[in-house]
Amino acid sequence: MNVLSDELRRMPAATTLVITAPALAASGDGKATNFLLDNGMEMVVIPDHRAPIVTHMVCYKVGSADDPLGKSGVAHFVEHLMFKAATTNHAAGELGRAVSATGGSINAFTFCDYTAYVETVAPSALEQMMRFEADRMLNLILNDEDIKTERDVILEERRSDIDTDPQAVLEEQVAAMLWQNQPYRIPIIGWMQEMEKLNLTDAKAFYDKHYTPNNAVLVVAGDVEPEAVKAQAEKTYGKLARGPALPRIRPLEPEHNTTRTVTLRDPCVPVSDFSTH
Repeated sequence: MNVLSDELRRMPAATTLVITAPALAASGDGKATNFLLDNGMEMVVIPDHRAPIVTHMVCYKVGSADDPLGKSGVAHFVEHLMFKAATTNHAAGELGRAVSATGGSINAFTFCDYTAYVETVAPSALEQMMRFEADRMLNLILNDEDIKTERDVILEERRSDIDTDPQAVLEEQVAAMLWQNQPYRIPIIGWMQEMEKLNLTDAKAFYDKHYTPNNAVLVVAGDVEPEAVKAQAEKTYGKLARGPALPRIRPLEPEHNTTRTVTLRDPCVPVSDFSTH
């Protein structure tokens, strides 16, 4: 579980990552097929039969830019809790153990506009992954003990990944200076003084509001057939009730007509200062 890899974390919010695959195009693989379940959950299936493996990713249309005012970091906090907490049908950690039993891998990350949960497994385990993710989409059980444990984890993550890294501190301050009226000016991981106050009520309210099938996109890529994936999704995700509509509003950015400078001085930096304009 991470905020993002260093490379992706440093991309501007509007960056689009494009990967071309000539070999896939030549073989006919790589062509995306789109579906929409009755409950509003979107699906994208990308066949790739070069290896007997499949990646299953649920992307929720919610990220740090949707954190309520004064609750910065709650989107990332809930991402952590999705792994820590039990559900009504599975014990805490059961999903990770199931993925490990298949020899697969599991991860998640929070960005400004979305939060993603990813498992890479053998195709035979795909429907099992769907059942797990469908369960924790609506049935997460949160308690004060999990809140305290994971809040300590994200606070330490901020200390180690941001506060002790001059480059990360500078990037954070540049974003805060650059955006005048956008939530992108707030760190994905959150401001320390607000993270320290995140509680059970905050996490549950955020989870209940945003973790619904009509606020999610399922992406499945690998050694699969689109119609078979659709049938599996209908058996699992398709049983979940649609949630309320969640229109996303981003404020307009005013014209930038001033010169601004950010200067960082840190004893860990072997030059006099880092400045950006």
